Amino acid sequence: MRTRRGVSVVCSALLLCAGAAAAQESPFVSAEMFRTLGGEISGDISYDHLRHLTLHHSINGASRGFRDKQRWIAERARQFGLEGVRIIDDIRYKGPGWSPLAAELYIVSPDPRRLISFQDSAVAIADYSRSGTWEGELVDVAAGVTASDYDSKDVKGKIVLASGSPATAMEQAVWKRGALGVVYYNAARGMDHPDQVAWTRLNPRPPNGKENTFAFSLSYRAGMELRQRLAPRPKPGPTPGSFGEGVEPGEKIVVRAKVEAEFEENPKQWIVEGWIRGAQRHDQQIVLTAHAQEEKFSANDDNSGCANLLEIGRALVKLIAEGKLPRPARDIRFWWTNEIDAEYEYFAAHPDERGKILLNINQDMVGAKQSAGSRIQHITRTPWSRPSFLNDVVESIATMVMRGNSAYLAAAQAGAKQPFSKPIVSRMGTRERYAAEIVPYFDSTDHLVFNDVIIGLPGVTLTNWPDDFIHSSDDDLWQMDPTQLQRNAFIVAATALYFGNLESAGLPGLSVQVRAGAQHSLNEAYRRANEILTLAAPAERPAAFLDGTNLIAQTRLRAGAALDSLRVLGADAKLAAELDEWKTRLGTASNHLLQDLGRNYSVLSGGPLPPTARLREEEKAMAGKVPVIAGRIADFLEKRRDLDKTGLHPLMSYEVWNFVDGKRSYLDIYHAVRAEAQSVGAWYYGTVSAKQVADLLDAGVKAGLLKLKP
Repeated sequence: MRTRRGVSVVCSALLLCAGAAAAQESPFVSAEMFRTLGGEISGDISYDHLRHLTLHHSINGASRGFRDKQRWIAERARQFGLEGVRIIDDIRYKGPGWSPLAAELYIVSPDPRRLISFQDSAVAIADYSRSGTWEGELVDVAAGVTASDYDSKDVKGKIVLASGSPATAMEQAVWKRGALGVVYYNAARGMDHPDQVAWTRLNPRPPNGKENTFAFSLSYRAGMELRQRLAPRPKPGPTPGSFGEGVEPGEKIVVRAKVEAEFEENPKQWIVEGWIRGAQRHDQQIVLTAHAQEEKFSANDDNSGCANLLEIGRALVKLIAEGKLPRPARDIRFWWTNEIDAEYEYFAAHPDERGKILLNINQDMVGAKQSAGSRIQHITRTPWSRPSFLNDVVESIATMVMRGNSAYLAAAQAGAKQPFSKPIVSRMGTRERYAAEIVPYFDSTDHLVFNDVIIGLPGVTLTNWPDDFIHSSDDDLWQMDPTQLQRNAFIVAATALYFGNLESAGLPGLSVQVRAGAQHSLNEAYRRANEILTLAAPAERPAAFLDGTNLIAQTRLRAGAALDSLRVLGADAKLAAELDEWKTRLGTASNHLLQDLGRNYSVLSGGPLPPTARLREEEKAMAGKVPVIAGRIADFLEKRRDLDKTGLHPLMSYEVWNFVDGKRSYLDIYHAVRAEAQSVGAWYYGTVSAKQVADLLDAGVKAGLLKLKP
């Protein structure tokens, strides 16, 4: 009876968690806080910031446009009353600084006219094009990225029209065959967005003896018009509209390209920093990030995050000054960055700063009008290697906003306001619902730096996807929504305030939610393990069962680590003992679920007992190797990227590194990463093999980034 009761406790917790997820309240945001904060944060003000931010072609972290934008952000942050605002301007930038000053592409003959210019659309000129003037006949080379694209075509001294990667076309046409340069057209999104001009780039560091010339970017429509004019055509017949025998060559089109660009060697990249100083603690900072480098416009990616960061700062400073909010106990630190690279280089130069930070919340693409392209606001959890209380708080607050800004029939029947029961709607924005989803970890933006093993801090991001307008002339103000800006800013500000004000008296309430989340994750692992088992073919069922047991076991470890993460907040002896007790309960519940999974195996297999795990020779060797971090942050930045030739999903490679803690063996790391991948499925994280994990760790040891414990 005790066994069955133990299982039912866990299942009841799952039902409770599911009910809480559907609620439109959060224990981390009081009704008063919702009114106060929701009444001050403005999507309209954030949108107004966007009007200024989109004027800057801040194409890389050492460009003129980036510096101009960072100066403007710093000035606005000072005006809004953020403390200690400064531009950190001594951060190493490894690439060349590149700033386009002017660029024009003309048809010289037969119909002289301008095709496009930098002034028309800043993304018209590919990054790292160099200054010069070139004139030559235009030759269609299709994609222009393979040798076969150039069969029977003489491109020497000419300019190629290509639909493939301009960097690859530069290599094939210019470096290998003597062409003058590249005219690229955007075929990737062409049919759906025929007038979209795509941002593109050339190799920032050409190989020895080679140098870039230029590449211009045209829309699909403009590129296809040129291609049709260049194509051979049937000879005209004797009467209008008729065709004769044979074909005649296409038009001879001569184009002229002129570029003025500025290169800067050994430049520095900038971070704009501002603060709301905490009243009590300065060693557990909440760091809010958004990145300022991108092409002109980039209204969503990521001027939306930069604008929201300014608006959060303005609103919080005002509410604190008016006495409507207390000054937080912890520091809230604002960073406008050069995406990913600036944070890595900052921590490489200031490694002790890691010890002053509690967590990171990033905003990258948070203003999209969701009906434009059917976008969904994704809110990521931390990776499995970084289990944290942060997940439970962000998920709760975001779910409150989701439920409160979507319409439900039953809620209307219960008398709730319609269409939204807890509306966050901008005056100048839409009244679209808040379509959002909590998703497993992804990277590709600034929070990945904080979660990295060489930094070791939990971080999440709010990032909408998919986005057919990203990195193009279409990422402009017309497809932005002040309402979505406001909702995302509210989630970030409310989360920052909760942790900023969290004191020891509030830890029991947080621990209750983390416990519920831990139980929920364990039951989700049980559900997924049964899914894997049921979907497996009979011959594959023993391996599927072992994968399921590993998934449940690793989830228990992850859930226990999430409970342990509370200790950094100052858990007293009583709470610490309760956390230990809950970890024991998780172990008991996990054992019951494993027993049930074994019974399910027997049912599906017609009676046989489930298999017992036996280590292969390869796995025995892995069990004897325990890696520890040996390299500095700077070493990792220089060497790690070139080591992964295993074929692992890049996020799983990232996790292999992240699970290195001096305690886990190669085999432990493999089990952890394989479970993480299987918790979602191959469609999201790919597949993970023991050999792939061992090969990557061995490469780290060989490169001196890891060492093996005796």
